[in-house]
Amino acid sequence: MSDRVAPAAAETPQHLAYLDGLRGVAILLVVAYHGSKYTMDIHQGWTYHALAEGAHGVDLFFVISGFCLAYPILRQHVDVGVVKFDVLRFYCRRIIRIVPAYWVAFLALLALALFVVWRGGQLPYPTVALPPTVANGFNQLFFLNTTTNLCGSFWTLAVEFRWYIYFPLAMWLYVRWPWLIYAILAIDLFLYNFTHWILPDFATLPAFLLGVIAADLVIRNNRFNRFALILFGLGVIASLALEPKNHLSFTLQNQFWWQVTAFFFVVAGAASPLLRRLLSHRSIAGIGIAAYSIYLYHDPIEAWYGYSGGRNLLLATVAGVLIGVVAWMFFERHIMERRTRDAIVGALERAFKAVLSWPRKVAAEL
Repeated sequence: MSDRVAPAAAETPQHLAYLDGLRGVAILLVVAYHGSKYTMDIHQGWTYHALAEGAHGVDLFFVISGFCLAYPILRQHVDVGVVKFDVLRFYCRRIIRIVPAYWVAFLALLALALFVVWRGGQLPYPTVALPPTVANGFNQLFFLNTTTNLCGSFWTLAVEFRWYIYFPLAMWLYVRWPWLIYAILAIDLFLYNFTHWILPDFATLPAFLLGVIAADLVIRNNRFNRFALILFGLGVIASLALEPKNHLSFTLQNQFWWQVTAFFFVVAGAASPLLRRLLSHRSIAGIGIAAYSIYLYHDPIEAWYGYSGGRNLLLATVAGVLIGVVAWMFFERHIMERRTRDAIVGALERAFKAVLSWPRKVAAEL
């Protein structure tokens, strides 16, 4: 890919409102799952099991992520026939999108956890666990591999951040040899299921790749799309039949059938006029806009509520959503406002370019 690009073409497609609705569905599923986890007896039969299926909202998030990153690039490729992609700007935009809100949430939760421990209280372990060392805390701040997360649900952010690193290469390959994504998908499934490489990256990568494929199908208005809603319904039935039957394993993000089902749902969101209208409704789309902040804050809030004896699932769910919406209103919304975001991205680009050019300047002086 070329290293020059008009940002509007490569990074900012026309706003697809139904994607906000998809995010809203995903985050509500996850919040409901965690709420049931902390407020209900895990042996309460089908009621708990049904709510715990909300864990697959994470699979939906991963598919949406692949879709959103690939869509503007593939849109440009179909419309213009050439892809211009500024790798440095892409990385800077991804950093601004995920890091500032995460750091604020991480430091706020760390301060609260330290205060509770200092006052002699107990943390809702394992959802909230203090970093065992300073190095561990540093690694968490920069999405490096760690065996302990301050908040249990933060593991997905490190996986996502690593995908950002590989994404430009993945898209360069996909634009030239689309079939290669299916080969990578097959290799990934083989490594995870038939070798000792049982890593979260391998478990969840199929969902991300399926998001890329979904973006391509939607842009090209593939005839397959008209069947996506039916296939989504069949996928739910098949996933329930195929998922592990042992205790709580059905909630894990390593089940390809649930990832495929999420893929069908994302494609159906674009292909079905009725579903697209429902997902674009401002009530669900509004929750989707704040989904990242909700994801960052809801888990520890619900865990503390359940740990302190709370047993009202609706109250836990509402509290988890509201704290995230408040965090979005007071911080994330302002960072992601276009003018502020573009200014920060520009400053970050200049800083990276200065650092990258420094060795050349030193060599020239020598």
